[in-house]
Amino acid sequence: MSLTYELLKALARISGFKDRIFAGNPEDIVARARQRNDRNTIPELGDPEIEMGRITVDGCPVLTMTHTPRAKRATLFLIGGGMILSPSPSMIRKALKIAKETGLDLVVPYYPLCTEFPLTRAYAMILHTYEEMLLQYAPQNISFMGTSSGANLALGMIPYLNALKSELPRPGMILSISPSSCLNSAAEWKRMIELDKKDVLIPMQYMKDVEGILRHGEASVPEYMLRLQTGDFTGCPRVVFMYGSSECLYAFAPSFEAAMKRSHVAYTMIVGEDMFHCYPLYPLCPEAKAGWNQMITILKGKWQ
Repeated sequence: MSLTYELLKALARISGFKDRIFAGNPEDIVARARQRNDRNTIPELGDPEIEMGRITVDGCPVLTMTHTPRAKRATLFLIGGGMILSPSPSMIRKALKIAKETGLDLVVPYYPLCTEFPLTRAYAMILHTYEEMLLQYAPQNISFMGTSSGANLALGMIPYLNALKSELPRPGMILSISPSSCLNSAAEWKRMIELDKKDVLIPMQYMKDVEGILRHGEASVPEYMLRLQTGDFTGCPRVVFMYGSSECLYAFAPSFEAAMKRSHVAYTMIVGEDMFHCYPLYPLCPEAKAGWNQMITILKGKWQ
C-alpha cells in the first residue's frame, strides 16, 4: 500500500473519526445526527457545462445536474449517511464532478431520514423520484448508484418494486458501493467482528443497533427493507458491487452474492484490497483514485 494511504489510516485512527457520529447508544447517535443536519446546507453550485436545478418530490428537495443539451443517460445518485445524515456540500460537489466526468445527467434526492421517519418513507420518495426520471429518460438509460446506506436503497428499489407488484420498468444497471444492511446471521456478525479491527470509519456496533433507528417506532417496516440480503431480486438488472476489504460492511458481501444467485441476477463483486468504506468516492491516495476511475468507467457503461 502507498505511504499516503498508510498516513490516511493513521490520521483517521488518531482523530477518532470512527466514534464521531455512529458510536454510542441510538438516542445519542440520532441527537448528534440531527445537530449536524441542522447545520447542513444545500450548496449553490454553478458550471458552464451543466444546468443545476432543483425539484421537490414528496416535500423533499431533489437536485438535478443536466448537461446542455440533455444527456441520453442519467444516474439516480443516492448518497449514504447511515440513514441519519443528509448529503454534505462536499458530496454534492463530488456528484457534479461525477456528472462532468461521465457525461451523464445526475439526479440527487435528499430523501427522508430515519432521524424523523421510518425507512418506508425513504423508499416511497425515491421511487417517486425514479418515476419523475422516467418522464425524461428511457429506463435502460437510467442507472442507480448508491453509497453505504444509499447503496442499500439503490439495490432495495428492486425488492420494493417486486413487493408492490409494480409494472414500472426496471433501470438499466445498479452500482452499489459498500451497501449496508441489518445483520441477519451469526456468520455475518462473526465476519464483522474480524473486519472491525481493520475498519477506521464505521463501528460495527452501529450495524447491530441500527434496526431500531430504521424502524423509528414503526413495527411494520418490511423485513427486506431492514435485511436487504433476504429480498426478492427477481428481474433485477446487472449489479456491480464495490467494497473495501478493510470495512466492516464487507461482512455482508457473501450474503448479497447469495441473494443475487438466488434470483439469477448478473453481478460483479469488486473488492478493493485493504480499502476503506466507500473508497472510490474518496480518491485521496493512489489506491482509492484507481477505485474512482473504475467507478467512472462503470457508470459510463464501458465496464466488461
